[in-house]
Amino acid sequence: MHIYDFIQGLIIGSTLIIAIGPQNLYVINQGLKKTFVFTVVLFCSLSDSILIIIGINISSVIVVINPNTIIILKILGGIWLIFYGLNKIRYVNKIRNLQNINVIESDFKKTLITLFLITYANPHVYLDTIILIGSISTNFNSQLFFGIGAVMASFIFFFALGYLSKYLSEYIYSNKTWFWIDLIVGFLMILYGIKFIFF
Repeated sequence: MHIYDFIQGLIIGSTLIIAIGPQNLYVINQGLKKTFVFTVVLFCSLSDSILIIIGINISSVIVVINPNTIIILKILGGIWLIFYGLNKIRYVNKIRNLQNINVIESDFKKTLITLFLITYANPHVYLDTIILIGSISTNFNSQLFFGIGAVMASFIFFFALGYLSKYLSEYIYSNKTWFWIDLIVGFLMILYGIKFIFF
């Protein structure tokens, strides 16, 4: 039944996307700072959806993808994440009050560029959506309904993550808390960058 394929797509899509990675960290960070939350979660949801659709449509040729392509993506993505993390840590010392937090990352164009890079320079985005979901979809009678379920999982997850973070931001008042949030996000981005390059 198609409903079974839809539910499996929803479950598998959810389990793949729920792991905390650079993209999810960025969504949380923007949600906490209440900066372009709708744009960020919509961009992530649509990007995931497009990649899932591509993966399902080229599922028959995924097995012949050159492994060197993934390696190059991992290195480039890792280098970029390290620089982003270092830049994030550098900005930590420039935060003096809560008003400045919204000024630092309030530029819409900068947010879109960062979001684009943090999404499409992340090799795991391609591994989880195009390659993994694409190959898994071949096991179901209706790849269409499986894909709809996986796409629905992305929308539910990113909107919940972004707006839950925005809600929690109402309870964060101290400069010290914001200092540690930015510091932790910066270090995590660096660690992900190192992981992409060497592991």
